[in-house]
Amino acid sequence: MSKDMLTRVIGCKSSFQIWDKIHAYFHAHTNAKARQFRSDLRSTNLDNRSISDYLLQIQSLVDALTAIGDSVSSKEHLDIVLEGLPEEYESTVSLISIRFDELSIEEVETLLLAHESCLERFKKKNLISVNILETPSSSNPSTLQP
Repeated sequence: MSKDMLTRVIGCKSSFQIWDKIHAYFHAHTNAKARQFRSDLRSTNLDNRSISDYLLQIQSLVDALTAIGDSVSSKEHLDIVLEGLPEEYESTVSLISIRFDELSIEEVETLLLAHESCLERFKKKNLISVNILETPSSSNPSTLQP
C-alpha cells in the first residue's frame, strides 16, 4: 500500500473500514474525473482543427468515460459532435438532425469529411479569385505611367 493511501486508512479498526475508506476515495476520484471528461466534451469544438482531429478528440474523451464506467450513448455522442461545429457546417448539421433514422458516428464522420472537403475547395477557389482581382493588369490605364 502506498504511503499516501496508508495515511488515509490509519485509525481504521477493521478490514471493512479500510476497504470502505479506499472505496470512498477512489469512487470520489472517479466521479471527479467523469465530471471533468464530460465538461471537456461539452466544451470541445472544431476551432482550427480538421474534422478528423476534432472527432478523434471527442472519441478519446468518450473512451475515457467508458473506461471509468460512465458510458456515453450514441445519441449523446452525436449531439456532442454536432454542437461543437461552427456555422459553416450548419447545412450538414441540419441534414443530419432532420433524419428520422439515427446515423452512426461513422456515417456522420463521412458526411462531415465530405463537407470539410467542399469547404476547402470553395476556399481555394475564392483565394484564386481574390488573387486574380488584386493582380494589377498591364492593360489597365490607371497603372500605366505617361
